Amino acid sequence: MHYFTWSEVSDYVNVDNMFEEFGKLLQGRGFSNVLIDRIRDSGFFLKHWMTADRAKPQITVSDSMYGNKALSSSFEIEAFLRYVQGEQPFSRLPPLNRVRVRSRAEILQYLSDPRLLCYDMDGSLTIRGQPREHKFRRAIPNPARADEKGLELSILPGLYRQSPNGMYSFDAPIVEKRALTPVSFELESADLKRANDGFAYDFMRVEQHYARQTPGLDLTFDIDSALFFATNRFKVGDDGLAYHQPVARGEHEGVIYLFKFGSPSVKRTEYLIREFDFFKTYQPLRILRQECGLPLFGRYERNIAVTDVDTVLELEPDYKDTSLKTPEYMFPNAREDAFYSEILKLKDKMPDKLGDVVEYRWARTVRT
Repeated sequence: MHYFTWSEVSDYVNVDNMFEEFGKLLQGRGFSNVLIDRIRDSGFFLKHWMTADRAKPQITVSDSMYGNKALSSSFEIEAFLRYVQGEQPFSRLPPLNRVRVRSRAEILQYLSDPRLLCYDMDGSLTIRGQPREHKFRRAIPNPARADEKGLELSILPGLYRQSPNGMYSFDAPIVEKRALTPVSFELESADLKRANDGFAYDFMRVEQHYARQTPGLDLTFDIDSALFFATNRFKVGDDGLAYHQPVARGEHEGVIYLFKFGSPSVKRTEYLIREFDFFKTYQPLRILRQECGLPLFGRYERNIAVTDVDTVLELEPDYKDTSLKTPEYMFPNAREDAFYSEILKLKDKMPDKLGDVVEYRWARTVRT
């Protein structure tokens, strides 16, 4: 058995070429190009960690899905190489805490647990609802997080999602475009440079909620907002207009993720969107009504939210309650949401630039 020494690894480590350098090291040890490509395509790379006494760094294999979360993203090199050759020297992490619920009352009862109440009181309980759970597959799954079938739970920001029917690939390009940012200055008068420097987060928020996917993950601090998304499916009709369709009783497969983010923390005081620095004339009402926050995740930590899931609430198929919040409330029309009205007017003028603006069936029914 060969153990890599610091002198051997140091010739290959380069923070700007972390994937390529891992490949060079593996080539030096006789690994095939096919296997090296599978490792790189799955997002694994070499990372060096500085020790407390600031001696030579420790080198491990890291996973671009899970950033700096050690149990999910720090594997001893030799053990990882045995893993990719068919052994399993790592222990799988314990399964997530899952609770089946049949009603909103059962959800509220679970949320009354003293531990969760403590999180809620200090603002650190964040929530996400989905009509179903999603998983992905990689050529080389995570040794600690993949299940027996090689599947990993997906809680990815929209920018990083890929086709659920294919193999997830880190070679797939990430193209982050802005539909609304270039036209935002039509809505407010501000110095262009100052706006770019100071209000980028406002632009990210409206992109996420009115147009294109971003590296932000939609979270809420309100259980009923999460319940809306867990009990309604997003649809686009033949007319190209969007709507939300309530899930029929007996067909529910929704989930509600309860998060307690550690490092970095996500707290209501910092992330709950109550106002906007740039958009003053026309407030984006949709964002405010959903009581949400939008933490951003980098491309080398794209699925890291999974590591901070406290509980998964699973709706029973016969979940009996309809959402307290309607689609028309969560996605107000143009009369209520003045920002949306102005964006739709701009879309009429510039359909080629604003084609990604999501338009709901009821959006223009009472157009201002």
